[in-house]
Amino acid sequence: MRSSEMKRWFLAGSATMLGLLLSGCGGGGGVASTPPPTYTRLADLRGNQTFQSAGMHFKSIIGDQFTDHSVQKYGAGVTIAYNAAADSYTLTAPDGTTDTFSSSTSTPPSGYSPQPHQLALFKNDAVLGIETPLVNGVALNYTALASWSHFNVNESSYYNAILGVPTIASDMPRSGTANYQTNVIGSAFLNSSSYDLSAASTATFSADFAAGTVATTLRLAGTPFTPTPMSAARPPVDFSSYSGTGTIAAGGPAFSGTLAHTPDNPIPLTGEFAGAFFGPQAKEMGYSFYLFSGGGLSIQGAVVGTK
Repeated sequence: MRSSEMKRWFLAGSATMLGLLLSGCGGGGGVASTPPPTYTRLADLRGNQTFQSAGMHFKSIIGDQFTDHSVQKYGAGVTIAYNAAADSYTLTAPDGTTDTFSSSTSTPPSGYSPQPHQLALFKNDAVLGIETPLVNGVALNYTALASWSHFNVNESSYYNAILGVPTIASDMPRSGTANYQTNVIGSAFLNSSSYDLSAASTATFSADFAAGTVATTLRLAGTPFTPTPMSAARPPVDFSSYSGTGTIAAGGPAFSGTLAHTPDNPIPLTGEFAGAFFGPQAKEMGYSFYLFSGGGLSIQGAVVGTK
């Protein structure tokens, strides 16, 4: 999907928040009923839009040492507001940090090549990327990822966010379980080297809607972002396995939990994840996560999935 196509998410039309419509029917002395809500796909949204998100935040203190990892639960993460008339995006972090990007005035720096399905905007020493994630090569309809880098002289902040058309509270499943097909997007930083986790990593994700719980596993492996002839011939670096459990927030689509290394894992990383369900009946899901050891290794990324 080209950048211009991505912007169709936000072009002119109805300004109704996320395009979610609720209606009821009844009468004639019969029993009143409420039909299921109608959801608008991201590709069909029009007009001004404001997205809440769940996400992960970390900092870089001069060089590649990343610190202060934390997650933000859905609704308490980065807010992304699109202004259709100005064709601009305003991002606001939980601490009040804000940047506004204009696609008409921003130019990617020399040598930057956005990945497919990504819109990258550059302005005021900040970078924004919005991506339509894929599962088994198919783009999700209600879930999106955003990455935002805000650079300062001695400290830079990075935000990964999960956003989209959330499952509304009345449409959240209250019984049964579901397993999701997933895709992992992420990066690892080890001793000043960076690794792309997106091609060689796998994940599982399940939800027990009756119990209000979620469970996930991660098997992470990565290849250097700047491979050398020698590294290209080697298998991906194994960053081992992790498991996580969490809870679904009462009355909404949000969930969050903790991650820990599995018993057979020699790398003692721990971390957190936070995300939400999107689309009708929690059809899609996404979460951001981090893993951190304090010993020169940090991992951060996202998992998205669909029933």
